[in-house]
Amino acid sequence: MQSQARTAKSALTLVETAAIVVVGLLALAVLAPAAHNTRAGSQLTGCRANMRAIGQASRAYAAEDPNEILIPVPVTNVLHRASGAVKWGGRAGKGQSNVPSDPTFSEFGTTSYRGPAHRPLNRQLYKAGFVDYNPVDGMPNPGPGNVNWLKDTKLDLDVYCCPADTGYAGGGFMYTASARGDRNERVFAQEGLSAYDHYGTSYVANVFWFIGGLAGQPLRSQSVYLTPLSRVPNPARSVAYQEVPSRWTWLWGSWSGSGCEWVWPGRVANAFNTVPGWHGEPFRFNVTFADGHAAFIEMQGCMRPPPNLGAPNYPTGECGSLTPPYECERCVTICGPEWQLDTLPAPSVLTMYFAD
Repeated sequence: MQSQARTAKSALTLVETAAIVVVGLLALAVLAPAAHNTRAGSQLTGCRANMRAIGQASRAYAAEDPNEILIPVPVTNVLHRASGAVKWGGRAGKGQSNVPSDPTFSEFGTTSYRGPAHRPLNRQLYKAGFVDYNPVDGMPNPGPGNVNWLKDTKLDLDVYCCPADTGYAGGGFMYTASARGDRNERVFAQEGLSAYDHYGTSYVANVFWFIGGLAGQPLRSQSVYLTPLSRVPNPARSVAYQEVPSRWTWLWGSWSGSGCEWVWPGRVANAFNTVPGWHGEPFRFNVTFADGHAAFIEMQGCMRPPPNLGAPNYPTGECGSLTPPYECERCVTICGPEWQLDTLPAPSVLTMYFAD
């Protein structure tokens, strides 16, 4: 009798154990999505907090700049005049290296005058400064085995890193930044790096819409970039900085029947599709506005036919179009209910920079 009681008790314990395991698995199934949502929400707010800090630092920069420039301009005597999309702040990037086996020769690295010492907003956010291992008017100092240049790619400049940054987020548009096929968004997608590692920052500046395209002509700006802050008509809705996946969303939408199908030949890798960004919501991204605040907004442009805004409002030369009707620029939507990439309706601003 005693042996049978012990056997029954053991069997009952096994059943109870199995029940506990099942209940535990069910609890995990219920709690896992909640934990994921909590983590995603934390990443979203952390990213937005970074962008707010960048916005406030940019306004402080503009207050000290004699020309009230909000988005800092890189060193122009060694860089192209409009190369400021990712070079205004951050650490040295590792993407698109001219020597594929060595990330220190990145297009966005110290060797290309895009290291942390060359990115102007860093002086506002990191007062201690950075050693310049590739001075414009001096001798490069790579260190043994390029250790100094590599060090610039490993700096922990966390304000420039979105916690949700997973790199290329998808989409059909692959903008070619130069004649070389290894210097474009396609490489960004293929290398599998985060934007922070690839460019040195998870955020891009709005350097859209320059007016003037002939060599030697002074440039005019119709965006926040190079426009004095006091001349930005709607700073609370004018985009200054964006998460990297949102950079080309103003080109998204259906081209069919728009009359604009030919504008960017060879730059579409796939059919236009949804751009999810880093936060899991299609076409929704964190952005920083010219007044310094940051928000999570829907930012979806589309291809469209005229109305034509008129010659003074188009950045001639962007697509080789120097005469009306400026098809390249009139075919895109560049504003939404909460945002705009231009500074319309204000007139364009004459800048101190020249077309090259």
